[in-house]
Amino acid sequence: MEYLLRLGELTLKTGRSRERFESRLVNNIRDALESNGFREYEVSVSPGRIYVKVDGDAMGVLTRVFGIVGVVRVISHRFESLDDIVEKGVEIYRELVRGRSFGVRARRVGRHSFRSIDVNRALGEALLKYAEKVDLTNPDIWVRLEIRGDKVYYYLEEGEGPGGLPIGTGGSALALFSGGFDSPVATWLAMRRGIEMHMIHFQLGGERHFNKVLRVAIQLARDWAYGYKPILYRVDFRDVAREIRSRVRQDYRIVILKRLMYRAAEMLLKMIGGEALVTGESIGQVSSQTLRNLVVTDMAIGSTVLRPLVGMDKDEVIGMSRRIGLYDVSRVVEEVCALVEEAPVTWADPEIAAEEEAKIPMELVEEAVSNAMKYSLRDLYNVNLDIPDEYGVEPGEIPRDALVIDIRGSFSYMLGHIPGSINMKPEEVLNRWREFKEEGRPVVLVCPVGLESIELVEKLREKGVEAYYLLGGYRAYKLMERRVGSGAGKSHN
Repeated sequence: MEYLLRLGELTLKTGRSRERFESRLVNNIRDALESNGFREYEVSVSPGRIYVKVDGDAMGVLTRVFGIVGVVRVISHRFESLDDIVEKGVEIYRELVRGRSFGVRARRVGRHSFRSIDVNRALGEALLKYAEKVDLTNPDIWVRLEIRGDKVYYYLEEGEGPGGLPIGTGGSALALFSGGFDSPVATWLAMRRGIEMHMIHFQLGGERHFNKVLRVAIQLARDWAYGYKPILYRVDFRDVAREIRSRVRQDYRIVILKRLMYRAAEMLLKMIGGEALVTGESIGQVSSQTLRNLVVTDMAIGSTVLRPLVGMDKDEVIGMSRRIGLYDVSRVVEEVCALVEEAPVTWADPEIAAEEEAKIPMELVEEAVSNAMKYSLRDLYNVNLDIPDEYGVEPGEIPRDALVIDIRGSFSYMLGHIPGSINMKPEEVLNRWREFKEEGRPVVLVCPVGLESIELVEKLREKGVEAYYLLGGYRAYKLMERRVGSGAGKSHN
């Protein structure tokens, strides 16, 4: 099949810059094709366009290469006259327009003995005998063709590309990667600007949680990271989190955790020679992301921090996750925070933050970075990305007869909870497993955003209790409630 690739802002470059960008884009296209099993292909460049001839349907691959605005499957034909263009056009389009309204749009580049409007009229008149009528306002089908030099390209199918700039033209950066909705979308947006993105994941949960994160990173690399080999660095931060919990004042624990993550990420950034850090933070989304707290967090390091999602809300991020094909793998990644606290500081004092951070030995952070595990995501293409059933339920799908148990702190529960839910400490839930089993009702556990409820579900299921956890925790419930109104999530009552 033949494809005509439309380029976007790349065409605004001039001279050597444009040559470099086009060369990189061609390299990335070749990588995309070969990574998806295409071996026989040709790629050629002309002003404003790239042409690909490949043995097979490559539309789904080419529409995932950054720098490409549109992909058009075409039939090319070398012509000698306007009549030649019309004759071939009738052969291609007569069945497509049969019994339908249509219009013709020709685009012409170069010197010819005819104008674009001449092509529109001649081909329109020739096709009219097969069609219902010509409609230049809202036709059933547009007949499109592009004439360049002595070749004409007849459009058959059009697909939208991601736009942006070719990966590899904008330097390299390191993303703080949790695997949920935010950080993968932020990483994708940075890649769209031509940046070679690598990732650092701070492990706060167990192996199963990390495997979910790895699936997201692999799929992001498999579908979008053409032209380079992205690396995921796994840094075990559980000891650091434990030290923070034991030494740092409660309201500053999350801020200090973020500052130490930034410090660790900066250490790794310097090791790999990157230019900036990228995060999935958005102002005001959670307590650690107030403008003041972000500023205080940034004070811990000297590197540039890019936040592609800064002006987006959660619904917009989730919508983008769907569009780029990561929603299904990201939705099951629980947001892990070993330091979810009641009443965290929202307007951190820089001096207090520095004093509290000084309580944590920096050697502990350095050791965690030095022991980082490295995953070459392009070498893990064949890993199974299927997400197994792990007893999670969506906020709007809580069984009507379920016993909903909120295992958050009593203060958080008092501030807001799912109607009809009861508040228990995790150890109390586990101690009452016989009671739940005898009652026979499904049990749904709710925690803030972390893994605590999942681990508890596993223990209850081992004892024969039909237990589930709420995907995304209470935060996901509140997000759904805001979207659909005050009656959301009450079907379990």
